[in-house]
Amino acid sequence: MACRSGKMFSEFNTVANMTKLTKVIALLLLAGFTVTSVAADGKQMQTIASTVRAPPSRFSDGKQAIGLDAYKGRFVLVNFWATWCSPCVKEMPALDRLAARLEKKGVVVVAISQDEGGAAQVRPFAEKLKLTKIRILYDPEKRGFRDYALRGLPTTILISPQGNIVARLEGSATWDEGALAAQVERLTIAAK
Repeated sequence: MACRSGKMFSEFNTVANMTKLTKVIALLLLAGFTVTSVAADGKQMQTIASTVRAPPSRFSDGKQAIGLDAYKGRFVLVNFWATWCSPCVKEMPALDRLAARLEKKGVVVVAISQDEGGAAQVRPFAEKLKLTKIRILYDPEKRGFRDYALRGLPTTILISPQGNIVARLEGSATWDEGALAAQVERLTIAAK
């Protein structure tokens, strides 16, 4: 299940934005998604067979602009989410526990909020849920939807140390246990 909002897709009404979106989708399709074996709960990331560079998007850490290239040289598990998205909220504690485990292996987990209120809206939410290991960035202008061709929330993308998209999962999941957690660990270890 994923959250969708018509308001988020309104920026794609212009021909220029539709052209950009079409190019990103075409690159992803040309990359050749291959589906890995499906876990008992039906959740596994789709691995990407060829090299697709992560877009050079800039987000905010609440003080300054930051790109995911700031984590170059490390695997980055990027989760696009929002506080108003109930499937997103449900998976955040498990994602934080996975972040604690992966941190020891040099993997960074970044949650990019799509909330229009940015840090002022998200920080109290993160404190309430005691999210301490996830690095939270803010995308109130929803660049992630455009640049990563997101169709809904949550969407999670694994980026290699070289800046390539390795895998993708649309929808919520249990991130801290089972086959999905094992898959993420396997992908990050196998590519080193």
